[in-house]
Amino acid sequence: MAKLYLEKLKCVTTEGWSGFDEPRLVLQNRGTVWNGTVLGDRMYTVKYDCDFTGSIAVSLGEVGGTVGDGRLGEQWITDTPGERSLRFRADGAEYNLLYAVE
Repeated sequence: MAKLYLEKLKCVTTEGWSGFDEPRLVLQNRGTVWNGTVLGDRMYTVKYDCDFTGSIAVSLGEVGGTVGDGRLGEQWITDTPGERSLRFRADGAEYNLLYAVE
């Protein structure tokens, strides 16, 4: 069994015309583990950890968005130890999720 630590979410650029987004991080079988209001070119603390086996899906979407609308993507994290990042890009927005696996 591996331990996943979601550490920080960097908003490189927002998709919202207002200059801010309301992203949410969703983990497979765990639901929303973080959400907030963010501005571009800022780093935000996530601080979520959980145990998992093999691999786990993480998706980033806009609060209130549905599949295909406001969704920035889904990626898989494996149980290979180390510090890594995932990049999400869609609709003009770009985010980097920093995480570690033990």
